[in-house]
Amino acid sequence: MGSRITITAGSLAIAVTMALTACGSLDRSPDPGGGSKELTETAGATAGTPEKLGAPIGSQDIQISDSGKLFLVRVELYPLRRDKGFVTVNVRLTRTDATDDRDRWQIASAFQGDTIALAFSGVTLIDRKNRKRHLVARSGDQDAKPSQVEYLASSGLASVFVQAGQSVDLHAMFGAPPDDVTAVDVAIPRVPVFENVPLA
Repeated sequence: MGSRITITAGSLAIAVTMALTACGSLDRSPDPGGGSKELTETAGATAGTPEKLGAPIGSQDIQISDSGKLFLVRVELYPLRRDKGFVTVNVRLTRTDATDDRDRWQIASAFQGDTIALAFSGVTLIDRKNRKRHLVARSGDQDAKPSQVEYLASSGLASVFVQAGQSVDLHAMFGAPPDDVTAVDVAIPRVPVFENVPLA
């Protein structure tokens, strides 16, 4: 039975400036399609654990090439729910390679997209109704240099290594789309788009 790495989230109790309106026109194309870490990491946002979120609502099996090696990964997406003006994308990544494969996959920049964060920060929500592309919320100085931006998403992924059979839980937080938006597309770098995902 495979083990799981959980990257938990920090508290939102501190005052932060949120990029609640971080979105763009659909004319900006979203990105197509992160040893084992035992310690808990602070990711800078609040997210539920998959056990509390119910069953996955979709999955994609992908191949990720890293350092000349090919890793088989299953990406499971959990339900999207509004919570106090936010929506959090929660996923579980599971290495589905043969369990005798001893190579470790370093997540690092795999899901940072156009950002420079070594985080799960390249995820976008696509609101087709309003033709908007919502970006991961961020905290701190909105004028910070790209490499200094802090995203409300699982971070520190350069030090997360996943072995065959292991799973890792990642999340990213967004300012919620308008109330009349009942479904969005979830675009994760390197992963086929999850289309028409219900938004409760």
